[in-house]
Amino acid sequence: MSVLVLGATGLLGTEVMAVLQERGIRALGAARSGADLQIDVTNQMGLFRLLCQTDATAVINCVANVNLAACEADQEMSYRVNAAPVAVLAAWCQQTEGRLIHVSTDQFFRGEPREKHDETALVHMINAYGASKFTAETMAREAPNSLVVRTNICGAKKGFGRWAIDNLTHRTPIGAFTDYFTSTMHVRACAEGLVDLMATGETGVINLASRDVSSKEEFMQALAAELGINPDWMVQSSARDMTPERALSCGLDVSRAEAVLGRAMPTLSDTVRSLVHEDAQCVTTTNSASATVRLA
Repeated sequence: MSVLVLGATGLLGTEVMAVLQERGIRALGAARSGADLQIDVTNQMGLFRLLCQTDATAVINCVANVNLAACEADQEMSYRVNAAPVAVLAAWCQQTEGRLIHVSTDQFFRGEPREKHDETALVHMINAYGASKFTAETMAREAPNSLVVRTNICGAKKGFGRWAIDNLTHRTPIGAFTDYFTSTMHVRACAEGLVDLMATGETGVINLASRDVSSKEEFMQALAAELGINPDWMVQSSARDMTPERALSCGLDVSRAEAVLGRAMPTLSDTVRSLVHEDAQCVTTTNSASATVRLA
């Protein structure tokens, strides 16, 4: 078996590549730069040629522009990166009977703050990013051997996880959102889950996330406790006035994933423990802002 990982140099793609290699599965990494295979997924003909030239029997698509502001400012770009390539992947999946695992998002929901949304929950088009990702889901599901995975991840190398660690350890002023709820899981746990799900016969949509729903403020408090820090300077804040507007009730019901994989999904405590452990194992150049920032 060989697996093509698109977005192989990103936060999630890097971990997926590592898990595949550790399990003895032949992994083909593709990205715009830094990977064995070079590809710009917005070049649909180039992507199609890549799929034809490799002998992959499965594709895990980790490509995404997750910058909500950038997607809102350039909605055509958001579609070209987050959605259009999936039509090519779905066509490949249909023609070859290959396996497609498409990584989606949780930026879809309204509802009670701590609500756990299952795979049948009503989806709302709240921003351009969410719209492009839902379009991608629709395209992926045209292929009978595809699985759409909704998730929310953090890691110590970049993104929210890096930002959170840096701002807590440097005592940077933090406005932590009390009204923005997610089921964030560590990127390594997500990568392991993706590879395990690939080997199943599951199709359609599945949630892969933490079994706990927590606000960003609660996540920061839990992370601070794991780091042994008293965040007495951190203040509570609201995400309701953020631009662009975002889904604030993003909790995911992971019952199906737990049943399919035969194990419990990680808790909030598990997630922050893994985040701190990862940070202790790597030396990372910070990409967090030194000025006062608000938790996004």
